[in-house]
Amino acid sequence: MQESEALGGKSLELHRVRFVDWRPSSITTLAFSPKPPASQSRSVLAIGRENGNIDLCIWCEDSPNDKSEGAPLANGWMITYTLFGDVNYKVEALVFTVAKVDGEEKLRLFSTSGGSMVTEHFLPNDIACVSDHSSSDTSYPPSTTRTLPSQGGAIWSLAASPLSNYLAIGCEDGIVRILNVAGDAFEHVHSIRAGASISDRTGCAPRMSRVTSRILSLAWSSPTRITRRQTANHREMNGSSDSSSSDDDEEEDQWREGFLFGGLGNSQAVVWDAATGQIRSRLAMLKNRNEHTIVWSVAVLGDNTLVTGDSTGRVTFFDARSQVPIPGATFQYHTGGADVLALCIGSDGRSVYSAGVDQRVVEYSQVNHSWAHTASRRLHAHDIRSLAMDPPFHPFHSNKIPNRLPVLVSGGIDFHLVLTPAAPIQRATYQNPISSSTSTRFADTTQRRVPYVPQNARAPIAGGSAVAICEGRRWIVLRRDTSVAIWALGDSDEMPWYKLCELNLKVHSNLIAVAVSPDGRFLAASDLYETKLYLLNTVEGGLAPKRIRSLGYAIHNSEAPAPGASVLCFTPDSTRLVLGTLQGAILHILQISDKQDVQLLRSFTQHRQRYTSDEGRNGRLLAGDARVRGKQSHADLAAATLVPRDVFTTIVLALVSPDGQWLTSIDSARRMHVYHLDTLSHQRVLASPATLPSSACFHPGRSNVLLVTLPTNHVEFYDLETGAFNGRWDQDLRVLLDAHLAKVREPVVGCAWLPGALREEATLVLYGPTWICTARPALQSSNESSKKRRADLPKDKSELWNVKSTFKYQPLLAVHAIPRDQTAELLVIERPYFALAQSLPPSFYRGARYGF
Repeated sequence: MQESEALGGKSLELHRVRFVDWRPSSITTLAFSPKPPASQSRSVLAIGRENGNIDLCIWCEDSPNDKSEGAPLANGWMITYTLFGDVNYKVEALVFTVAKVDGEEKLRLFSTSGGSMVTEHFLPNDIACVSDHSSSDTSYPPSTTRTLPSQGGAIWSLAASPLSNYLAIGCEDGIVRILNVAGDAFEHVHSIRAGASISDRTGCAPRMSRVTSRILSLAWSSPTRITRRQTANHREMNGSSDSSSSDDDEEEDQWREGFLFGGLGNSQAVVWDAATGQIRSRLAMLKNRNEHTIVWSVAVLGDNTLVTGDSTGRVTFFDARSQVPIPGATFQYHTGGADVLALCIGSDGRSVYSAGVDQRVVEYSQVNHSWAHTASRRLHAHDIRSLAMDPPFHPFHSNKIPNRLPVLVSGGIDFHLVLTPAAPIQRATYQNPISSSTSTRFADTTQRRVPYVPQNARAPIAGGSAVAICEGRRWIVLRRDTSVAIWALGDSDEMPWYKLCELNLKVHSNLIAVAVSPDGRFLAASDLYETKLYLLNTVEGGLAPKRIRSLGYAIHNSEAPAPGASVLCFTPDSTRLVLGTLQGAILHILQISDKQDVQLLRSFTQHRQRYTSDEGRNGRLLAGDARVRGKQSHADLAAATLVPRDVFTTIVLALVSPDGQWLTSIDSARRMHVYHLDTLSHQRVLASPATLPSSACFHPGRSNVLLVTLPTNHVEFYDLETGAFNGRWDQDLRVLLDAHLAKVREPVVGCAWLPGALREEATLVLYGPTWICTARPALQSSNESSKKRRADLPKDKSELWNVKSTFKYQPLLAVHAIPRDQTAELLVIERPYFALAQSLPPSFYRGARYGF
């Protein structure tokens, strides 16, 4: 649909598209890290999805020096890294632990997929590091991905101990098995010898007693403190005391894991002693006459009060000592028969939240030593699969008021991530970073629904866009999990668009990068392990892709597949492919042709090496030259592959200037490198921005001018020839945009320039998930002399540019400038929720009720 939108004081040709059938993956599980990374104020959020991907999100907000009056306090959790899953993989459960390795605390992430394997996932160093002194250290290898079999069939539940020493997995055979994850360990716990002392029993039994049902949910209790005096008394009773035991009282206390609480599918919940593995007690659930009650979710509070959520819609609190239902603490505020799929404990341990298939989140609070229902809210349009709280509840901090506003995060089948403030009853004076509401109580505050479209235009490995545009042929290329779809925009109203091809790829993991050449001759696609290049031959009614198999040989000089790529892009003349490897962080420049010949021109290794230029705080690099510590930047391929790697980052963005002269690449450490493609040389490193850029674009008339957008809704301009910021013209525009975007809470996703008749008349377009902003020069070209136009220049910087915004188009999957009849038009791709809802399974419906 072609429209004319009045943005920037003049009509703008706009092509509105809704036929691109992109579909996000549903949320299956959520998890917060026990501690935030060293450089962050809030915990890392991990989002597990149905297609096997895991999104790692960090809290994004302006630094105190960057905040302006009226600016939003924060933009929420933003995806900074995506762990792509293998084909047919599904994330069912996620847990974080904190491990102390070589004196430094690091985060570890584990998941299950419904099969018999537990997976430990790779975590980037900037996310994994908890210790302050290593917050910006990328000089050591990051964690690797490992798997461990359950030895008991399919895994139905997963829970991490409060001390982060053990994982409990509920298996198909009715046995809970314990995994040792202390330090860098990842193994099954070995048996404890008979007659072991209390000090030796601070660990766990290797497995819990078998039950006659699947273990569908698990939770750990608070750890138990064991003093050295108790240990000494136990040794005296066993006749094993010695003279050294007199100093035991002065030594540190030890901690022992408490008990395990599990929900079953036979109307029962079970409590196991973690040290012995024996069953302490069995809890009976209320059930219907003809079917068992399934305990989908369980939780243990700081005082060892037990909480269950079951398939009847009930939430029940059990006394910590007698382990019988607390009188008046069995609630059914969920619709009858609506399964309670998730329970979450408040940050202070004095509130509990439940959610399930009836789309409601219910709050229970402890009031005057009794549990009461305090709020119910319908936050989603479909089943809610998971709840998570930041800061997360920890038994050591039970009953303590958190120093930052607790935020409840919920997600499920409807794709949306919902953020809701959940301040404790004792304190409600927090500053609200989620919405403009002054209330921070769960009952009456305003939630924020995070759009399900991509939040940035970086590479997909960093949460970027799923759409690529072929400007020369007016094509739209969509990256799915294992296939690529291509559409063409028509030139008439009778055929506004038509589909060219659906390319199903044989891959081992979900696709992580796709690029198409500007002239439509080449298509490149990559999964985690291999990059494939195709020649697109035009046939009647569509395209016939033909694979170019010489890509791997050109890179390796042997018959081997091309490495997986985190970034892919083509030069404007479609004769070169830029491939940034995922594992090695090497930029390969390859010459390509219709004859299916591929030649490696250059390989750059700057993203693997540390620079001699000074580094600022938080690892930010100052603008510098191309000098590398101990190495030349113009090494040939043979030498480049042997360059020792002392920095471990991932290339997340690469783009080429419109004239094909400049190449800019950005990695996960916010280092920005500039290359000259005419001479195939590395030019300089640009000053690192305050946060990882969300997108970048070149000016159409000034190829040396680079615009970078930040998720904090700030923009930066760089001059690639000097490496410094540009002059007055760009600084005035930056100030205007910063002031204008400070009123918008959703982050900027991407940017584009629409060329004008003259170089100075280009229009800048910025867009977010739900908005589009344009900045157009106030003085357009005319027949007047340039001398007169200079005399009429306005004095106020706000009069130099017309900056306007619209919220008419949403949610936005992509916005791009494409050529049309010697000019350019704006391509706007929307993906409304009603189009996605048609593919969802039926939601829970109670049905009509009559009478009382």
